[in-house]
Amino acid sequence: MLFLSQLYSHWHYKTWQRLTAGYLRTFVKNRLPNNEMVGYVINDKHPKTIRVACDRYMYVVRYKKVFRMTKKIWAHDEHKEAKLGDIVRVQPLGYRIGPWKTYVLSRVLHVQNPIIGNTHTNEVFI
Repeated sequence: MLFLSQLYSHWHYKTWQRLTAGYLRTFVKNRLPNNEMVGYVINDKHPKTIRVACDRYMYVVRYKKVFRMTKKIWAHDEHKEAKLGDIVRVQPLGYRIGPWKTYVLSRVLHVQNPIIGNTHTNEVFI
């Protein structure tokens, strides 16, 4: 025999939100293995250091909307491979290099053309 308390235990929308909020927040995040992050270089003026802007997307159940969060991180670039506008992948070190750097450049995914300023080659300049 089913009791009404067992039958209607999850009828309220707040209860459903509480039960599913953690899942809905985690499946939209751009998670890569080993906590790696993909972003674009916004600053390369410092020696052996780049500033990377990484976007993360999170679905919030309360507003039924996907929000974008931008995290700007300092990364160590030993051989000065990345330039301004490049898309790079960075991975955490597990310790700090100086007061701000906690990530290291793992690889450059896409190189920005420095002369034209964008990657489209079929544009005509007058």
